[in-house]
Amino acid sequence: MLSISRLFTAPFYNAFYNENKKDFVPISPDFYERQERDIKLLAYYLPQFHAIPLNDKNLGRGFTEWDNVTKAKPQFKGHHQPQLPIDVGFYDLSHDDVMYRQVELARQYGIYGFCFHYYWFGKGKRLLEKPIFNWLHNKELDFPFCLCWANENWSTLWDGGNRNVIMEQKMEAETYSDFFDDILPFIKDERYICIDGKPMLTVYRPTLFTNEEFVYFVEGLQKMAKSAGFEKGLYIISTNALQKRETLIDAAQWGVDAISEFPPHCIPRLKKIKGTIMNSQAKIARRKMAGFIKRREYEFDYGQKVFRGVFPSWDNTARKTYSGGQVYDGVTPELYRQWLSDSIRWTQQHMSAEEQFVFINAWNEWAEGAHLEPDKRYGYAYLKATREAVEQNRN
Repeated sequence: MLSISRLFTAPFYNAFYNENKKDFVPISPDFYERQERDIKLLAYYLPQFHAIPLNDKNLGRGFTEWDNVTKAKPQFKGHHQPQLPIDVGFYDLSHDDVMYRQVELARQYGIYGFCFHYYWFGKGKRLLEKPIFNWLHNKELDFPFCLCWANENWSTLWDGGNRNVIMEQKMEAETYSDFFDDILPFIKDERYICIDGKPMLTVYRPTLFTNEEFVYFVEGLQKMAKSAGFEKGLYIISTNALQKRETLIDAAQWGVDAISEFPPHCIPRLKKIKGTIMNSQAKIARRKMAGFIKRREYEFDYGQKVFRGVFPSWDNTARKTYSGGQVYDGVTPELYRQWLSDSIRWTQQHMSAEEQFVFINAWNEWAEGAHLEPDKRYGYAYLKATREAVEQNRN
C-alpha cells in the first residue's frame, strides 16, 4: 500500500486544518530520527473503532467508539468537547488501511511501539480482536507491539464493573493454557516487544484474581512459554489500575516482573473545581490536574520496580456524562511534556538498559479524552511535545 505521506504533504494538512486558533500546532515537516539509547515510548491502543455483533445488539447497529465521541457536549465554560479527529479522521479499524498512517505518525513523533488492549474472555471468546489480527497478518505494518490483557467485564458503561454487563470476564486460573495458546501467534511475531528475550505481557487488573489464583495462572503461563521455546519465559507486568499507590500490590508476591503506572489510576485525590457544571443532570467531577504536574507529585517512590506512565489529557465525559464522568483539568501540551520528560529521565536513572520503557495512556482513547492522535483544537501539539521530551533527554 502507498503510504499516505506520499499522497498528502505537511503543507496540505496545515492549510486544510489550521483554523488560526492559538492552541493549534501544525504538523511537523521533519521526522524523528531514533537514536540507539532513546527511551522506548509505548502508547496504549484501543481497537474499539469498528462494529461488532455484541455492540450492535446492545448499543445499536453499527455502534463504534465514534458514536460516543461525536455526541459529547461541553459541560462547563472552556470545556474541550467534542474532541474531533483530524489527519487520521473517523477511521474504521475493520480494515488495516488507516494503520499505515498511524504507524507513520507514531514514528514521526517518537513513539516506539503500540500496546494493544486485548479483550480475551476465556476458551476462545474474544471481543474487538479484528484490528489486532489484521495487524498480525500484515507484515508491512513494521512497528513494534505488545499486548495488554484487558481482563474486565465488558459492559455498556465501559467501566469494567458489574453493572450492565454484556460479556462477563470469569477469572479462572486454570484457563492459563487457553490464554497462552491464544496469544502465542502474537508473541512469536518478529515485531513483538521483548525484554531480555522475554515477550512483554501486561495484565490490566490481576487483583480480579485472588493472589493465590493469579500466581497459579502466571506459573502456568511461564511453564507453557518455556515449553514453546521461550527459554526465559515471559516478562509480565501488572498495571496499578484501581489500586492505591500506598497499598500497591507487591510484584514479587503476585509473580510479576514489574508494575506499570496507568494514570489516572493511583493519582492522589485531587481537589474538585466546584460549581462549574452547566448541566444539572450531569454527574461529572472536574479536578485540578495542573498543580499535580507543576509540583511533580508523580515522583512517588513505590519501593519496587515500576514503569512510569503518563497521559496527554483525561476527560471521559463523552462516555460517562450521566454516570460519573471525570475531567482532569488543566493539562496542557507543555505540562504533559514536563511530566513525560521527567518520567523519561527517571527511567534512564532507575531502570536497566533492557527496561527503558515509558507507557502513554493512550494513542487513541478518544472517548476518554486521552489521545496522541491529532484533533481539531490542538492539532499535533501533544505529538510534538512527545518528541521533544524524548529528544531533550538524549544526554
